[in-house]
Amino acid sequence: MKTTVKYILAAAAATLGLADAFGRSPVSLNGSWEFRFEAGKPLEAVADATFVSTDIIAVPGCWDVLPKWYLKRGTGLYRRTFRLDEPASNAWLVVDGMGLRGDFRIDGRALGVYPYPYLRLEIPVGPLAAGDHEIFAALDNRFDWDSMKLARPYYDFYFYGGFYHGVSLVFDNRKLRVRTRDYATGAVEIEVVGFAESDFDATLVFDGRSKVEASFRNSRASVSVPDFKLWSPNAPNLHTVALDGVSARFGIRTIEARGRKLFLNGEEIFLKGVNRHESDASLGAATVESQMLVDIQHVKELGANFIRGAHYPQSQRFLGLCDECGLMVWEESLGWGNGQNYTAIDGVDECADEGFIAAQIFQTREMVRASFNHPSVVIFGFLNEPGGYSETTKSLVDALVSVVKEEDSGRLVTFACNRWKNDISNESTDIIAFNSYPGTIPCCPGEPDDLKGKVADSATQGFNTIVARFRERYPDKTIIVSESGCGGLYGLHDPAAGWMSEEFQDEYLGDILETLFSNSDVAGYAIWQLNDTRTYHRNSRNQPAKQLAGFSIAGLYDVQRRAKKAVETVRRYFMRQPSPR
Repeated sequence: MKTTVKYILAAAAATLGLADAFGRSPVSLNGSWEFRFEAGKPLEAVADATFVSTDIIAVPGCWDVLPKWYLKRGTGLYRRTFRLDEPASNAWLVVDGMGLRGDFRIDGRALGVYPYPYLRLEIPVGPLAAGDHEIFAALDNRFDWDSMKLARPYYDFYFYGGFYHGVSLVFDNRKLRVRTRDYATGAVEIEVVGFAESDFDATLVFDGRSKVEASFRNSRASVSVPDFKLWSPNAPNLHTVALDGVSARFGIRTIEARGRKLFLNGEEIFLKGVNRHESDASLGAATVESQMLVDIQHVKELGANFIRGAHYPQSQRFLGLCDECGLMVWEESLGWGNGQNYTAIDGVDECADEGFIAAQIFQTREMVRASFNHPSVVIFGFLNEPGGYSETTKSLVDALVSVVKEEDSGRLVTFACNRWKNDISNESTDIIAFNSYPGTIPCCPGEPDDLKGKVADSATQGFNTIVARFRERYPDKTIIVSESGCGGLYGLHDPAAGWMSEEFQDEYLGDILETLFSNSDVAGYAIWQLNDTRTYHRNSRNQPAKQLAGFSIAGLYDVQRRAKKAVETVRRYFMRQPSPR
């Protein structure tokens, strides 16, 4: 039966039984917490809210960048108090990324154990009385297949322990999701999530001033945004919509893959970008907004329009900055090399493991929902470099594609493939994305002319060879290169462009860019990578140590964000148009 409601604050609050919650600001739980580190121990063995504190620690922050626990794995115990002046009939604990596994409790009441690194969590708390409360958390950053399916010791980046981007308590988890339905007319669909009614009439307020009447049926309403402006990298226009104390910021834009090309708002676009880790040598994964802006400004100065967020869900604030600054983003759920023969530990095929599959499905769905209204996110991905030649991997890829598409978010869906000769897992993806490192993995570059040939036409890794193979198998799909690059040690110069010198990196990236910009069947390229970052520092269980002092030095900028020689070459290519597609 249809319910007609002109939503006003008091009436809606009474309907939901949350009169105290609406209009109530979140409570930040950032700042100093009591802390104790238990080296090498799982959280199950030490998670006790009455623990004896030995230190204080900052939230957000990573303990394993601090001198006392530098690169140590184990469980960190956290505790602090907070005060509510009024009772709350319902609350949610919001954790914007943590590592790796967390046990959360408030006033001794268990909220659950969450094994989802980097993911934004909204943990149900329930009612809270007015007065003082205590929150406890135990974070475990160890690798343990039985309890931690998503983070594996062979992943080629460092997993930090701690809270990455803050903790807060919210009292209203209703949401508005906005879908662009017609960029030419500003038509959008608004979906209400968590509202008491699914069928009602209401007044929407756009941009704080324009009122539009809407009829919600099955929680969705179709309207046109007044005085709309499109979002794009050149004009990152944003709008807001509000309903009954709930607001959302969004951009009007569409992304399409058709005719072997990419189109943003109906105009062909070539992705010129970089891969970026949420990582800093001093802060770990708890990067601050000013550091995010440094990276974004560097990307924009390159002439790039695109960032691939490797290899996990991105900070909501970082995505917000990309919305504001005009950068397209590929966001992917956590995975790396799963199901490959060369990564198997103790014979485990992760892509056939029920616990791993369930965790992948959960984190991918939650990533899409958390980032739903960010216009910067144009691609959702997962499972970087999985064993795409196997039926078990294909089955998981198909399931994850379905998970993303079920949310109807308007993004393209893919994964970064490195098994081009025998790939069977791209049938359900929207675009083909592949990684290749010709002449450098393995390290056999040869002389400059040899390297140019390997980059372009090597029978095993050459870009033109791989593109032709994918085109044969998938005649109509758009193809992009999701990774390629090489190491260059900042300050190491060699006029003969020796391996690991800045000159070699500059030469190699120049060869790649010349090849890809000359191939009209390639619609984008993301350089590996923007900055030098920490990875495993000695060995990685079944993988040999291969990085310099535990750092990948493939960045265009070093760990202090200083530019290497290749920056100018990349800028020169990114500022020009590729060959006609």
